[in-house]
Amino acid sequence: MTSAEPVASGGLAWVRQHLFEVVPVEVLERDVAKALPELTPILGMRIHRVAASKPGPWRDVVPQHQWRTVERFLARGDRGYVATVEGQYAGRIWLSRTSHRDHWSGLRIRLAPDEAYAYAMEAGPRYRRLGLAAQLVARLLSDLRDGQEASRVYGWVDLRNRESLILLSVVFGFTPVQTVRRAHLLRRIGWQVRGSDQPAFGPLSRVGRHAEAD
Repeated sequence: MTSAEPVASGGLAWVRQHLFEVVPVEVLERDVAKALPELTPILGMRIHRVAASKPGPWRDVVPQHQWRTVERFLARGDRGYVATVEGQYAGRIWLSRTSHRDHWSGLRIRLAPDEAYAYAMEAGPRYRRLGLAAQLVARLLSDLRDGQEASRVYGWVDLRNRESLILLSVVFGFTPVQTVRRAHLLRRIGWQVRGSDQPAFGPLSRVGRHAEAD
């Protein structure tokens, strides 16, 4: 099919979104020691820390359809922050200290010993306007700072996701360090487009941003 041929309503867009798509990604970095913004508390919110080193009834706060994914994250040594509002699941964010290939996006994350990676952020639609995503990011950063676990933390955002870019860049002071393109097929199989990482060293490159990276 060429661009000159007629396309049924939503046809080409549907193919791009659901079958195959290439998406530009921006990698952001933050100094963990930076001061955190002051946020207005959300009434009835609680953030539960989920980690293999802290066994607990995490299935009570995580929706069942996420259990297998959470088990995979925990097996890697990652930890999560799960938010509830008035006892109802509201969102989550995860943190990794381990270099790995992300199962969903296909991106290869390379970390130095003093680096961390924040990922899989989600805020339920009814809680976004309350600033839930900001509360999750703040809690993750606060824990990293207080525990002196890492000096830098990375995260990546699709460039079309302006809301998350503004949250991380403007509210929390993350700065861009690298761009890359990722592809995904059937919204299940993902991979990093070869040679698309600019610059060709960083958390999504064969050579990490810092010399100590694996």
